[in-house]
Formats: sequence, C-alpha cells, structure tokens
Amino acid sequence: MSRKSMRGRTPAPEIGRIRERILHWRRTREKKTRMPEELWAAAVALAREHGLYATAHGLGVSYDSLKQRVRGTTGRKKDSKSSAPTFVELGAPLPFGGGAPTLELTDSDGSKLAVRLAANEIVDITGLAREFWSRRG
Repeated sequence: MSRKSMRGRTPAPEIGRIRERILHWRRTREKKTRMPEELWAAAVALAREHGLYATAHGLGVSYDSLKQRVRGTTGRKKDSKSSAPTFVELGAPLPFGGGAPTLELTDSDGSKLAVRLAANEIVDITGLAREFWSRRG
C-alpha cells in the first residue's frame, strides 16, 4: 500500500481502542516506567493483523520496538540470555552399550525434544537442533 493511500485511511476500530488505553496509561503513569506488557501484547496482536506500520502509527508507539516484539525479542538483557544457542559442540560418538542412544534438546520455554537413534543411523543433528530452536509456537 502506498504512503498516500495510508494517509487517508481510517485506522481499524480496535487500533483506536488500544490507542485510547495507551494514552490513558501515558497520562496516569509514573515517569520513566515501561509500557505494561498487556498493552504491548495487544499491540503485537494488532500488528500481526493490520501490519507493523499501520499499527505503530495508529497507536503512536515506536515502529522499531513493535517490530522487535513481533519478532519475539525486545532487545533487553533478559531476552539475550534466553535466546537460542548459536553453537552446539558435538563430541566424538560414544559407544553405547545395549540401549539406543537418545538426544534430548530443551528450549528456553521448557519445550523438549527427545530423539532415540537406531544403531548406525545418520541424523543431521545440527539441522534438527536449528529447526527445534528456531520454531515459533
């Protein structure tokens, strides 16, 4: 959609309702406090439905902050600790006696993936781990 057509467009009613809630929070908040997570969650839901630009513009919030939240990151230190690992070291294969070897992956949200490997089975463990940690729930 071109910028000219965006200018003349009336925001969706749900954007107006959330904008009013944000304006009320801004009028009544203590100085230097972050916007409540419930308002950000509503903004993210609207952005997924109406697009980032239209939502950020309609709500009067930072486009970049909203974009980060839609992607699932806020850029805060707390989030960097829970991000998926970028390197997984795999040692030499170990001789397993009796039972099938099991690979277990755990995500920061507590999700687990267990894979039982048959003898002499070839599995792309790196690709499997990458897919597991990059999925969106």
